[in-house]
Amino acid sequence: MLVLRDAAREVFRRVLDAVDPALVDRAERAVRAVEGVRGVGELRPRWIGHRLRAELAVVVDPEATLRQAHAIAVEAEHALLHAVPNLTAALVHADPAPAPGETDPHLALAHHLTG
Repeated sequence: MLVLRDAAREVFRRVLDAVDPALVDRAERAVRAVEGVRGVGELRPRWIGHRLRAELAVVVDPEATLRQAHAIAVEAEHALLHAVPNLTAALVHADPAPAPGETDPHLALAHHLTG
């Protein structure tokens, strides 16, 4: 009976996209270790069946070229694939570190994110 209850709890957690917080911490540490990553924004791993996918933003040097920022994002995905069991892919968005006094370029999206 305990096995059935534990299995049901795990299925329910996965339906709600619950990912072990220790796994999220492990993923974030792996990304922070990538050369060129200055910070990690929201990291959202999601279960799709028995596999994980992740979405995250990394902060890079504002003077990085598009090619450099892309290379950092690819390396971050690569680090995640090695660090997180069952992860099949990650969508990594590179954001430039803000310059002093610069407004957040994502402000144009803010009205879509509020209830």
